[in-house]
Amino acid sequence: MKDELSTQYGLVFKGERVVIPEALQREVMEKLHSSHIGTEGCLRRARVCVYWHGMSNHIKNYVLKCDICRSVDAKQQKETLNSHEPTTRPWTKVGTDLFNFDGRDYLITVDYFSNFWEIDFLPDTKSSTVIRKLKAHFARQGIPDIVFSDNGPQYSSTEFANFSRKWDFKHMTSSPGYPQSNGKAESAVKTAKRLMRKAKLARQDPYLALLDHRNTPTQGLGASPAQRLLSRRTRSLLPMDERLLQHKFLTVQQK
Repeated sequence: MKDELSTQYGLVFKGERVVIPEALQREVMEKLHSSHIGTEGCLRRARVCVYWHGMSNHIKNYVLKCDICRSVDAKQQKETLNSHEPTTRPWTKVGTDLFNFDGRDYLITVDYFSNFWEIDFLPDTKSSTVIRKLKAHFARQGIPDIVFSDNGPQYSSTEFANFSRKWDFKHMTSSPGYPQSNGKAESAVKTAKRLMRKAKLARQDPYLALLDHRNTPTQGLGASPAQRLLSRRTRSLLPMDERLLQHKFLTVQQK
């Protein structure tokens, strides 16, 4: 291990990972788990940017004691997503859906390639309001080739048909008798609700939870939604070497 250690900016590094002294390890675990993303998510985030001896066991034991995770995750059921044709680049195909949390309506838009999703509060559920929020999503990330949704009135309106024509994307909908075909958006909704519920119980900032989710490497891919969409990690509250925040083109397989 000694051969891998270096010193920069007054910090000790093991490769590109900051070596955390014992006095600060609990504080780092609190930051890793502040969004309650689960044991494996915390471990995947930690292994990117921090290190200390026995870190994995310490994190596992810390998360296992979390009452909020136990109460919320116990209610989650595994789901089977219906397959779609794989996409070859980010934001070429997105799924969108509406959901309600704590008496407020939200719009979610998820990228099929990266699993990166945008979320916005809806003051009402009119088609014009949904369109305005989608325009903001597309202005940030680009206009997708395909937008997939259910057959809700917001998406089946003449106004939405005009929007898809003027903004030059193909609008596809799930079959009325087979709504599970919009599973990508439904899965994103479940994740969003889980993050928001945990943030509320912990009295934490839900936007930091969203930031952490976007920066958590996806199991089996080794890259986070932010990396797959933006080709970079985004800065969070975790200590991180500047080299890990640099833009880097990634070639990853879609799952």
